[in-house]
Amino acid sequence: MKVYDVAIVGGGVVGCAIAWYLAHCSLDILLLEKQEDVCCGVSKANTGILHSRSYWTPGTLKGEVHLRSLSWFERAFRELGLSPLRCGALTLAFSREEARHLEVLKKRGAIAEAAILSPKEVLAIEPRVNPEIHAGYFDPETMVISPFALTIALAEGAALNGVEICCGKEVVAAEPSGRFLRIRCGDGTVYHARFLVNCAGASAVHLARNLGDSLPPLSFFRGQYFVLDRECQGFVRCVLYPVPTEKSKGILVAPTPEGNLLLGPNFEPTQGEDTATTRKGLLEVERGVQRLVPDVPLDRVITTFSGVRPTLPERDFLIAFSPSLPCVLHLAGIESPGLTACFGIAEYVGELLARRGLPLRERNDFRLRVPSRAFRECSLEERECLIREDPDWGKIVCRCEEVTLAEVKRALRANPPARTLDGLKRRVRVFAGRCQGSFCGMHLPRILENEGGIPVHGLRKSGPGSFYVLRRDEVAAYAEVR
Repeated sequence: MKVYDVAIVGGGVVGCAIAWYLAHCSLDILLLEKQEDVCCGVSKANTGILHSRSYWTPGTLKGEVHLRSLSWFERAFRELGLSPLRCGALTLAFSREEARHLEVLKKRGAIAEAAILSPKEVLAIEPRVNPEIHAGYFDPETMVISPFALTIALAEGAALNGVEICCGKEVVAAEPSGRFLRIRCGDGTVYHARFLVNCAGASAVHLARNLGDSLPPLSFFRGQYFVLDRECQGFVRCVLYPVPTEKSKGILVAPTPEGNLLLGPNFEPTQGEDTATTRKGLLEVERGVQRLVPDVPLDRVITTFSGVRPTLPERDFLIAFSPSLPCVLHLAGIESPGLTACFGIAEYVGELLARRGLPLRERNDFRLRVPSRAFRECSLEERECLIREDPDWGKIVCRCEEVTLAEVKRALRANPPARTLDGLKRRVRVFAGRCQGSFCGMHLPRILENEGGIPVHGLRKSGPGSFYVLRRDEVAAYAEVR
């Protein structure tokens, strides 16, 4: 019987960050994710902003782990092979009252290069900004990263260093078994571990209840977004914020590392994990964005999406041991800035586990993740070299994003591997371009069958039931149901 030192439940950015952090030590780590892939829950749908010190929350656990995380950034980016967009941010005030809040942000951040700017100075940096602004706060330390790229890099970096990642495993129960925990999954699989870390995101409270604990109830808030075509790259250079409120940081405009422009999110209560987009919500985003940038090119929208944030009544993070099972650690209410704070959360969790007896002996053979460059980022000479080595590099599968067959094959053989179309999208950007899969969607089913062993009629877009190809009899049955 194998006994893991730590079993982590949840393959979002926090769960993967904890796995990667603990992989620096000589430990046996298991990560269990109920979905078909990592980054399938709350982590997959957010703005991807790495917030600076200006946006930390004093006097809270949320604020503490946020500040801790900032000191991890450069080391983490180096070890994971990531390059965030170092674009900075402008917070725009449209009245004297809002301008006073800019002073609060500047004082809180205490960033030497940060500055409160006049309208003329703001327009010199971002000429498309609404000229009716009263003032702006420039924060040079804000960065943007793909939440997919970060989460998947953490998972791959953890797996490279021995973490066992098992997807499609929903934990339904855990009970003491001698000196260990016996962890049972919905498919009947049983694992044993010394510690269990509940990072189940939107399902964290439900899992805690299954383990016999009662956590405060979660409230869910939905945020809707527009995604603009990559031809809008350079339309703005900085992240553009309104003055934040107690509820959220507001509807913003954000460039992305891939070149798209992201608009949103709004902030609306919703029931559970409802990620539908609505006309009302998107109109709210449109109005909010046009207040910041009146001529934002909404005719270049290629898709919309929404994400949810699970929020506790106190609007703070909960990271605490179970009162009934001393070897179970619960994390709940990890909303914004959870992406920014993931490294600080991982460090904090490691310290809590060490106090309960987990030996954190740093290993001397930790392996760095070395990512491969995307074909679209290579020079002509580099492309020719790749194609000479493997002709699959010359076979374009996705025209919009210039994704090659070689890149798709690599994603199917990664650890953890892509097993759905959305899993491929998050790794290599098929389905992410202007045509939203009109071209690559015709070819990928056969490629996944031939190279990934996934039958065409079993291929899913994302989770259970999202079959991409239906037989004729299935289409007829579906039409009758509709």
